[in-house]
Amino acid sequence: MRTSKIKIQGLTIPYLIGSDSERYWPMRPICEAMGLNWHSQAAKMHPPRYSPREHDVSLPGQPLMKRALCLPQSEFEFWLKSLSSRKVSPVVRRHLDQLRTHFFGGTTTVEEQPPVPATAAASVVLNRILNWRAQQTAPSNRPELLKQIADQFREKNGFEIAAVQDHQLRASVASLSTIIYQHDRLKTPSQMPISQRVDAIIKSIVDARPQRIHLLDADFAALMCGVELEQQHHSSIAQQGKP
Repeated sequence: MRTSKIKIQGLTIPYLIGSDSERYWPMRPICEAMGLNWHSQAAKMHPPRYSPREHDVSLPGQPLMKRALCLPQSEFEFWLKSLSSRKVSPVVRRHLDQLRTHFFGGTTTVEEQPPVPATAAASVVLNRILNWRAQQTAPSNRPELLKQIADQFREKNGFEIAAVQDHQLRASVASLSTIIYQHDRLKTPSQMPISQRVDAIIKSIVDARPQRIHLLDADFAALMCGVELEQQHHSSIAQQGKP
């Protein structure tokens, strides 16, 4: 990799040139030069939208940056377009405008561009996953659930579920599945009715049978406490119902 740089109205932007003449942009020094929080930006740069690579970056007069996270040219341009001018400081906005003018000549941002329609295969598969999850929820709660999942997908991947293309489908299925899993995990046992908690304990014990020969003390204690609490709960309800 050969290191070079460009200067845009006071901004010095380094980049790498590969043996195939492809450009790779080290994102940390670019974010810091613009005034962006590097850690918040790094959290967004993951598949399926981004495929970051790690390269050593050597700039004259500066310490060697080992394993710097870099984006190829096309993904770097997408990142520039996807940044929201409304959510950054005036200083960052000015630098962002300078870079966009340099690379795109005033091209509209991703937020302003019409969404690309999903291909048929991607749409069918992802909607089938959403339909499966929605069927497990009361009809009145489904619109809000699907909105939450869609919002998390967009925030995580940088594009809408409705815009997924065939070449993004495998990674999008993995991403959507992870979002649904994490969403469901937020429902802590304390929010569940007592009988559902006991059911969950029993299910975990039964599901663990192929891996465990003996019943763990913790599982046994949880089951005994759960059943006892359930019995107390039912008894309390019965007492309240007596005249």
